[in-house]
Amino acid sequence: MSSYLEDKTKFFKKSILTWYKSNKREFSWRNTKNPWKILLIEVIAQQTQIERADTYYKKFIKTYPTPKHMATSKYIEVQRLWSGLGYNNRAKRLFEASKIINELGFNKLYPNFNKLPGVGEYTKNALLSFAYDEKVLTRDTNINRILKRYFGSDLEQYSQHQLEDILFKNVISRDLNQSLMDLGSIICSSKNPKCDLCPLETRCSKYYMKESRLKVEKFSGSNRELRGQIINLLIETPKLNKNIIKKILNVEINNLDKALIGLEKDGLLSINKNNVVSINSE
Repeated sequence: MSSYLEDKTKFFKKSILTWYKSNKREFSWRNTKNPWKILLIEVIAQQTQIERADTYYKKFIKTYPTPKHMATSKYIEVQRLWSGLGYNNRAKRLFEASKIINELGFNKLYPNFNKLPGVGEYTKNALLSFAYDEKVLTRDTNINRILKRYFGSDLEQYSQHQLEDILFKNVISRDLNQSLMDLGSIICSSKNPKCDLCPLETRCSKYYMKESRLKVEKFSGSNRELRGQIINLLIETPKLNKNIIKKILNVEINNLDKALIGLEKDGLLSINKNNVVSINSE
């Protein structure tokens, strides 16, 4: 690595960690090394603002303090507690994961946590970093954005392994990962970043890579909203005829069928030949 890149990287780490000491967001799970607590918050926080995720996390950890508590409960109870978070298949995958963890334990699954239902590369690395002190980067859209903006085209010179070796040298993994998360959320946002408040401002490359902008479906009136409404109905009444659901929700039959097919595919409900829709409670 050139002296220029070495100096730029040292400035990056020092500046962010110094900023983090004064700007760290305090949450109960921030300092834990309990992998179950880390898995809970990471799954809940997907597609959810962290403050709202924290509220749900407190409810979940109180009800399910260990994987065994969730694994020996019923899925419908987990789904009832999840109600309001959306993306209900996350609750299903979490419930399935709790059964595997209860049977095998985290240490037997280590380091291949991505074998758990619903656990991708990011959540796997979050478990490795926060629970096992592994020097891995929890790269999500926020952290990728910071890296691209700061290092610019220089980032292309690093492989993932090289980047981790450089960034985590003489640094505690969880501290740097969490500082990057907070910086991405508070300062280096996707729109209107607060560059004048950023600790990296004087050395930032201001390199904005063109990223494909996917059309984001509006929640109101969306298939995602309808899926949530159906699940909420079935939590209260586990079996309902499709026509009753259509009448209660006042929805077009084509839209209802699309939502029901998707929920059935995700394993969240079943539809029998008489069009009776049942929430999967196991």
